[in-house]
Amino acid sequence: MCKNATTSMLKAGVGRVVITPPLGTLLYGYAPPRPAEAVGDDLHVIAAALEYGDTTVLILSADVCTCPPKLADEIRTAISEKTGVPYGNILYNTSHTHSGPIISFQSSGWGSGNMDFMYNTMLPSSVKAAVMAMESLRPALFGVGTTESEVAVNRRSISPNGEVGLGQCPWGLMDREMTVLSFKDAENGEIILNMIHYSAHATASGPNPEITRDWPGPMKDILERESGGITMFIAGSNGETGPRCPNGETLQSYEAALELGKIAGHDAVRAWRKIKNWQEAPVTVVNGDVTVPYDALPPMEEVLAEKERLVSEEYLRSQNRLEEINEWNRVVGILAEYESGHIKTHYVFGQSIVAVGPVAIVPFQYEMFMEMTLRLRHYSPFSYTLCLSNTNGSLSYLPSRDQLCLGGYEVWQFRSKTYKLVDNADDYMVTENLKLLVEAYRTQS
Repeated sequence: MCKNATTSMLKAGVGRVVITPPLGTLLYGYAPPRPAEAVGDDLHVIAAALEYGDTTVLILSADVCTCPPKLADEIRTAISEKTGVPYGNILYNTSHTHSGPIISFQSSGWGSGNMDFMYNTMLPSSVKAAVMAMESLRPALFGVGTTESEVAVNRRSISPNGEVGLGQCPWGLMDREMTVLSFKDAENGEIILNMIHYSAHATASGPNPEITRDWPGPMKDILERESGGITMFIAGSNGETGPRCPNGETLQSYEAALELGKIAGHDAVRAWRKIKNWQEAPVTVVNGDVTVPYDALPPMEEVLAEKERLVSEEYLRSQNRLEEINEWNRVVGILAEYESGHIKTHYVFGQSIVAVGPVAIVPFQYEMFMEMTLRLRHYSPFSYTLCLSNTNGSLSYLPSRDQLCLGGYEVWQFRSKTYKLVDNADDYMVTENLKLLVEAYRTQS
């Protein structure tokens, strides 16, 4: 709840910690195993602290690809214990760079998770950044600006015979809107913090040997240089969108990532310079559950037959059938569920919607497809509704219903989990979150 404006004041603080892993670290995705041979640019975890009256919020962004729900839970819990900020008021977003360490508890065709990095670098550094942000809180004014950016492109290319691959689809759905949230010192006008929201995979570097933040890195650096304030990237709906690489694909090279990042940086500066109205802004948080049904698990006989066909993870690796390791993991997971006797019927996500004045921030654990987040933006009572992918945990892709019949990599990933959401999960995601958005708007009013 926000207090009366006469007794409350917006405060903002920021903390940043370098989390660059050592050379030799296996990078996440594309041509595995892929050890890092150089540091193109340092990885960071950045924390933004916002306070208004009795409400305090922490929003973190880490330059890694994904964060498993279990690790996100542990990080948020550790931050809450150290700072006193309620668990439900902490958002943990990842930039989705594929040029950082493997963050996973489950092995896949892309390799096994880097447990040392996860627990000895990522977790303590996130706590440290959050503490720094809390300790630097100071009275602030808030502004928001938007612009159009062509850095992103729909990546679900469709061949003449209808096959869906990863490329550039000129007629595919995408979101050109880039939004910049900025906080400046209420007394001296110094920029404390910027947040850039945009929707595209951070994959322009492709199968490169460099550790890098990919295109969001130079984008942040340019706005930081021009504004003077630490700048973070909060990744939007990136399910079917990627960077518009000059080779006609959505992955290319480190050089291409730097080039695209410069374009994105100029776009971000343009959005930031559009901010004319700096104001006090209440901060509110609404917590609630988002519930979506699961499809029924396949019969035990069918699962056992699939297990026999796949043999084992070791066998699949020996046969270089890496794309089937996800299917093996699904079989093992389903059998474990049958053995436990506790079959789940619904996905339940403890949602935390953060509102800052006219802006609502809506986190999702999935790599969301654009259609449902655009629907939410359209029906939301807020002037700006920013949906985040890979936040408070990462659960792969969530395609919109219209894309399931086309198939492709993202749909295969969606269907290869132990539990698969129903095909019309997009409707549930929109309606369930819209209820919370309306509640947040009423609370703020």
